[in-house]
Amino acid sequence: MAEVFLEVYSLSDGRAEVPVPSAVCLFLLSYLQAPSDIAMVLVEVEREAASLSVSVGTLQYRSVTQDSLRSPVSDCHLPVFSTVDTTSCVAGLCAVLRQLVKNSGEEWRHLLGFREGCLFACAEVSLWTRFCEIDIIEVVKEILSSDSLLDVEVVKIPQHLARFEEHLKQPVRMHNVDKVRKKMNRDCVDHEFAEGHVMSLADLMIVPCVRVILQALSGLSLSPLLPSVLRWYQLVIGQDHVSDALNTIQDVPSQLAGKTAHIKYVLPDVPPHSLYKSDPKRYKPKWKIFTRQDDVEAALKAVEELSLQPDYDPVPLGHEVPLDWQGVPGGVQPDVPNDRLARKRHQLENLGKAIIKVAKPGDTIVDFCCGSGHLGIVVAHCLPQCHVVLLDNKEESLARAKARVKHLALSNITIVQCNLDYFKGSFQIGVSLHACGVASDLVIHSCLQRNATFVVCPCCYGSLQNNHMVSYPQSAVMSLLSLHHYLVLGHCADQTHQQLYDKSTQGERCMAIVDYDRCLLARERGYTTSLAKLIPQTCSPKNNLIVGIPSDSL
Repeated sequence: MAEVFLEVYSLSDGRAEVPVPSAVCLFLLSYLQAPSDIAMVLVEVEREAASLSVSVGTLQYRSVTQDSLRSPVSDCHLPVFSTVDTTSCVAGLCAVLRQLVKNSGEEWRHLLGFREGCLFACAEVSLWTRFCEIDIIEVVKEILSSDSLLDVEVVKIPQHLARFEEHLKQPVRMHNVDKVRKKMNRDCVDHEFAEGHVMSLADLMIVPCVRVILQALSGLSLSPLLPSVLRWYQLVIGQDHVSDALNTIQDVPSQLAGKTAHIKYVLPDVPPHSLYKSDPKRYKPKWKIFTRQDDVEAALKAVEELSLQPDYDPVPLGHEVPLDWQGVPGGVQPDVPNDRLARKRHQLENLGKAIIKVAKPGDTIVDFCCGSGHLGIVVAHCLPQCHVVLLDNKEESLARAKARVKHLALSNITIVQCNLDYFKGSFQIGVSLHACGVASDLVIHSCLQRNATFVVCPCCYGSLQNNHMVSYPQSAVMSLLSLHHYLVLGHCADQTHQQLYDKSTQGERCMAIVDYDRCLLARERGYTTSLAKLIPQTCSPKNNLIVGIPSDSL
């Protein structure tokens, strides 16, 4: 039986005080009629944030302490969904909710939408997932933990609620919108629900949050400013089972009780966009032009003025380590088309040799952004005395990895589906092969936080952008370089085409500068670093290998 692990602050008389993500999960479980194939585990933790009171008297559950959790569940921030085999788990609110729906019976799978793609993309790449998983949750947390509205006469509506209002005003963007429009005999399809004309998991994720916000702000007074949100809310709570499930969450007292007649509500200005990244209104071509030659030359000149000269090692770390593919079982070999096989082997060789060089018996090695697990499976085969964690946020890729691990009967591998920031386990070596853009830096930062060795071959330099975890440039030495110049270098670094074009040399130079910044950051944290080219360099246009080793591990 699968299990879902949820944080709880306290349990008493059939009610649980829980953080907001746990409340959303409990609401969904109630809506799904408490599926019998999913065991609920309430994990008692210390109170860290504001809570909601949820009735759990009709649900079957067991309570445990946080110390009793075992890997891989203990390696992730809750909520976590654990599969029957106990060697894999899923973390992250959207991913866990998707698993709850998938494991509750066929009658509920329609909530996942077309091709079961609802909230499939991770929050790092999808504005919509980020809104559902992070933004609207944060609004509820802020409202629950604040009493700042008690003595005010002007109340500013939360910005993310205003964004949702604009989202609902926009025409529906969906795969078969023309077919739906003709079927409904309309010129355009308006939002009835959050993602279109039928209810989805996204609606069920947002509705308990909006309910809390409306209760705290005396929502009936908001109708002139949030007509679309209130119309959507009434439609959703009118669907079968929704109202009953919502009633398991105790009402939140209004922070404006008795004052609504004297309160002025202010709607913040937000762009008239949907919450989809692909919304054409959001795209401005000039925002994406970073590779004008004048800009590239100006960025390179700025680097020269800092007297920085990236230095490559003659060979990558561990190049002398033997790794014979002839002695590797077929199931360990990379599962790629024949025209890519040789190049893929060379990539895995270079990283595998570096990992074997630095690994010690008993080490835990995390293959971040592992995809189908090509690198991690090779490492697990070559280092049976080490434990390998395959980590990725893509469900389909990990399904292939899980099938390969099962076929090979590798007992030193666990599989975790989550974003990097949901993983909190300890490890000694972090690795990634062609993790896209910012993900390579998140891997390096995860290793720096744990004083762990890292072996990283970056990719997609042009997609680098500041975020809540990484700011560019990263090192103190390169901090005098402007963000614009840095992004220009990143975009130019993607112009590496194995010397087929004139700009390849320029692209190689920019790629070296960006990776040198990564090395400098690690050196400032007390690491010894190596920057080298993969052997042969033709195995990939993105052929830089960065290895960072903590000084106390040498």
